[in-house]
Amino acid sequence: MQLSTLTFNFPLHAGEIRAFRAAIIGSLGYGHTLFNGFDNSIPGEQKYANTYPLVRYTVHKGRARIMGMGKGADAIMRHLLPVLPDQLLIGQRYCPTDAYDLRVKSWEPEILTEPYTFGLYRYLALNQKNYQHWKALESDEAARAMLLSSCLTGHLRALAETVTPELPRQMIEAQILKVDEVKRLQWHGNHFVGFNLVACANFIPPFGLGLGRCHSFGFGEVCGKRTYQHLAIDSKQARHSNRELA
Repeated sequence: MQLSTLTFNFPLHAGEIRAFRAAIIGSLGYGHTLFNGFDNSIPGEQKYANTYPLVRYTVHKGRARIMGMGKGADAIMRHLLPVLPDQLLIGQRYCPTDAYDLRVKSWEPEILTEPYTFGLYRYLALNQKNYQHWKALESDEAARAMLLSSCLTGHLRALAETVTPELPRQMIEAQILKVDEVKRLQWHGNHFVGFNLVACANFIPPFGLGLGRCHSFGFGEVCGKRTYQHLAIDSKQARHSNRELA
């Protein structure tokens, strides 16, 4: 499976990802389901597609980035690059697109013989039902970890079903090893609980891709030890700075 990563040279904050996405979609037009996440199967009816997103908008080292896998990777090469304008209007500022870094690589999804440890940054694990269950387990951290492990297993199996349907996804298992931070987040008018955590699983997406809810907007980044530690430290420092300013 092909992975395409397009990193621009202009700075972007996580809070600007939605505007960045809107600028990209505006350049393409709204008929590109892979970029906007809509199901266009019924003319005149706009609804979100019930499929695993294959295009991810995110921030990497303070720069705007788009990642695609499979059909999403092909769409970046075939549809986005040929129509990419010289500038993108993101919020109230114009951002030049002439300097970008494009990298293409292959990923062969597989079930590992041994679990592999990785980090998850700003992972939105819980839907409404699971959130109520998680709240009810306030005094039982072990049960909460089991719930999060079940959610992560489900997200990995959903990814496997999308990228390689022939893989026996029922064999995929994940376990939460450590939760470093639990933070309430607001996104698009909705409230979520985000987790910075360390987990292990026998099916691992490439680092930089996302898992969980809203992962196409930069949440739930899968990362190695060094990147995870860097992101987690930055998150804690930002939280302490905000408290001091308050």
